[in-house]
This record gives sequence, C-alpha cells and structure tokens, in this order.
Amino acid sequence: MDPRDELFRILREDSLFRGRFVLASGKESSYYFDCKLTTLSSPRGLFLACGIIRDRIRAMTTRVDAIGGLTIGAAPLVVGVSLLAQLEGENLPAFIVRKEPKPHGRQRLIEGSVKPGTNVVIVDDVITTGASVLKAIKEAEAAGAKVVKVLVLIDREEGADAELGKYDFERVFSLKEFLTD
Repeated sequence: MDPRDELFRILREDSLFRGRFVLASGKESSYYFDCKLTTLSSPRGLFLACGIIRDRIRAMTTRVDAIGGLTIGAAPLVVGVSLLAQLEGENLPAFIVRKEPKPHGRQRLIEGSVKPGTNVVIVDDVITTGASVLKAIKEAEAAGAKVVKVLVLIDREEGADAELGKYDFERVFSLKEFLTD
C-alpha cells in the first residue's frame, strides 16, 4: 500500500472524531483530529508521517538546516524526521517552540538549536487558522532563522493558507479528503 494511503487510513480510523468540539482557535467544529493518537500511539503512523514529511523536505531545492514546530503536536514529527534524516546519513536538527518560556533553568522558549542564518521547516500535525504555526514561525525568525517551508499533516482549510501567504505552505491532507467517505 502507498504510504500516503496507509497514513490516511490510520488517521481516519485512529485520529478523526465526530461530535461537538472546541478547537484551539476557539471555533466550534463537528470534526476533531487528535493526531497524537497516530503520531504517539501508533509507531507505524509516526513512521509513515515522518517518512512523507522527510520525502517532501528532500524534494525541496532550498537547503534545510533544521526542522521545528510548536509543542506538542509537532514534537513527535520533528524528532522523527530528524531521526530518519540521521539514519540516511544527513544532519537535520530538531527544535521545539514552547507556548511559553520554561519558568526555571534557562527559561527558554525554543528547545533545540536555531541559529541565525539557518533555513528551517516548520511542521504541525493539524492547522486551522494558522495561529499556532505563526507563533512557531515568529519565534524561529526572532532567533534569526529563515522559514523556508511550512508543512502540515492535515489542513482543516479554515484560513491558514491565507494567514501563511508569504510562506511556502504545503499540506499532506485536506479536511475534505476525510469527509468524502
């Protein structure tokens, strides 16, 4: 089975819920994606998702120095893609952007290494309005990185592409793909 088709099946069976939900954006929805059930509870789902993201990064013509995203949805993806790259002999460090600085230790907002002048890809599991991804972008850029791509597993198609207009934005799946069955 094609990796994208297999990942779609896993996401649909394990991570798509129907009912009444309030999203991180504050919007109400009759659909909710809990992709952590795919990226944390399903080793196969994580492997497929990271492989697809890795392939899309490898296809880019722009050099990519690191991969990152906002906690917690992006965390398994960035670490998994970084590990796959290492297994292929490439160095692709991961970083995570916290929602707020850690209150102890070094009190960092970004965990991992983002250096001035580096080209980074920002990833997330699900995007609705783009607000969470924009926070990760803002912090990466404040650290001196250049965001060369934004890549998400599922785009709920509720305005994120317009919010991210100046960035190279790519989705693996759209909400409407899941609603056709």
